[in-house]
Amino acid sequence: MRLLRALSAVLLALALPGTSFAAFEDAGFGPRDIAMGGAFTAVVDDPGVLAYNPASLGQASSLEASMAYLRQFHIPSGESDRDSARAGIVVPLRQEILNGGLGFDLRYDRRTGVGGDRAIGVMYGTRGLRETEGGGVDFGGGLKLLSSAFDSGGGSGNHLAIDMGTLYRFSDRYAFGASLLNFGSPKFKGDRAPLTLKLGAAEQVRGVIFAADLTKRESSQSGNGQHTMALGFERWWATARAGQYALRSGMSLGEGTRTWSWGLGWRAQGARVDYSMTVPMTGTTRFGHGLSLSVRFGRADPEGEYEKLLSQELRYRRQLGEALEASSVKQWKLAEELNRLRAEMAALGKEVDLKRASEVDAKRRLRELETRQQKAAETFEKVKADRESAARQVRVSLFQEDWRSYQKAKLAGAADSVLLEKVGRILREYRDAGVDLSEASTELRRLQRAK
Repeated sequence: MRLLRALSAVLLALALPGTSFAAFEDAGFGPRDIAMGGAFTAVVDDPGVLAYNPASLGQASSLEASMAYLRQFHIPSGESDRDSARAGIVVPLRQEILNGGLGFDLRYDRRTGVGGDRAIGVMYGTRGLRETEGGGVDFGGGLKLLSSAFDSGGGSGNHLAIDMGTLYRFSDRYAFGASLLNFGSPKFKGDRAPLTLKLGAAEQVRGVIFAADLTKRESSQSGNGQHTMALGFERWWATARAGQYALRSGMSLGEGTRTWSWGLGWRAQGARVDYSMTVPMTGTTRFGHGLSLSVRFGRADPEGEYEKLLSQELRYRRQLGEALEASSVKQWKLAEELNRLRAEMAALGKEVDLKRASEVDAKRRLRELETRQQKAAETFEKVKADRESAARQVRVSLFQEDWRSYQKAKLAGAADSVLLEKVGRILREYRDAGVDLSEASTELRRLQRAK
């Protein structure tokens, strides 16, 4: 009977050459990376990096947990009818010896008609292992316990595999990553977890991410080794009261299958919900779906809060600008009124001198004009003072915006040389602006002592 079941499995694999049955294929982590086409090797600060590059764990800014469910019919290595459940926890470590991030990964894949795969992983990534001007190099690795069971009967035992990777940050904007997954290529009942090499690059600019990956997988019993190119995009929008919203899109172009993916995201108060849909461009037309819930503990997303504050600051500055413009128009009108009153007073004075008007009437009109002139002058001085106050508020607003930008760079772990240049520029620019620079001066002295 065992021989017949094994023969049936082989015949099924031969009858469906385009279907991927290999154990522990790189099928992604959750809806966010799936929606970006799987271009995630150089992306940071997300539990999804557990499935792509352990070196990215060191960039985690806070404790975060995520649970995801995926119904997939097309993965980068080919067609595959599977249900996947995955959970991950990322713990940032900021200590003298261990400065980085620790990740825990749980995974279960149910391959319809084939079997089930289970994996438990523990991974670690460094933070600032080697700093460069504007960036740095980090490394990471982890150990996974893999277990696979087949519907045809018989267990396959437990095997260990190693993931390792590196992340090079050119700056806060550009990053390059490389990883090697399933090192050791453990075998399961004649099949194996394929050794996978990934290379990726990413650009991140204030809520927008562009990413690209190249993947090479070794051959397994279910098929030959394959190459895949992935391209991904993500854009976040912040609102004042309804949290933040994301739109994602990506493509996975491989020898086994080609897909286009899209997805949506929403986050608020440290919680995030993501959804993805995978649309095949080759093979059977069956749409894949994914849903996940992530929770970030300790603090809300700093970049999103910064976006919200920046939006409010821009609105406030726009209102100040409109007030300044209205004040300028009013001041101009008052100046015209003053000029007209002066001309009228001069003409009236001439009339008095030439006795063209009665002395009493001329003096009365002169007193009225003097009273009007005095009121106009007082109003003019008040408008002028209001305009100067609004201008000072604009300078204070600009200083606060630059100072928040410096604090964000400091929280993100920027190098002291970069921080020193930023705080020096702030002090030079706002030296005579009438704002309180005591905090910036203290920060400058701290950085100089640290240097």
